[in-house]
Amino acid sequence: MSTLVTAELFAQPGRGDDVAQLLLDILGESLKHEGCEDIRILHDQNDPDHVTGLTQWTEARNYTDYLAWRTERGFTATFEAMLTRPLVLHYYDELYHGQGIAARNEQA
Repeated sequence: MSTLVTAELFAQPGRGDDVAQLLLDILGESLKHEGCEDIRILHDQNDPDHVTGLTQWTEARNYTDYLAWRTERGFTATFEAMLTRPLVLHYYDELYHGQGIAARNEQA
């Protein structure tokens, strides 16, 4: 079963776009990391300085290894310099995934 991970980043005032752009800039490498199945970058509609990465990994250890790899290369420090608090991580098991009527109508 895959593991879903959310990584919430709370940017300094006015730095939300910078944080989002840095995440987008490193996507290519991130998608190639072992165990990476899917990545979504989300920008909070109500708080422009709140950005979240929603990722899916084959196993939780794949994300842990990925984060260690990023930290070793200095990316964690780069992000932390733009944040008001430490990265907030949550690991989830998916219980259900289904498409609603709007998504099904688009495919028809």
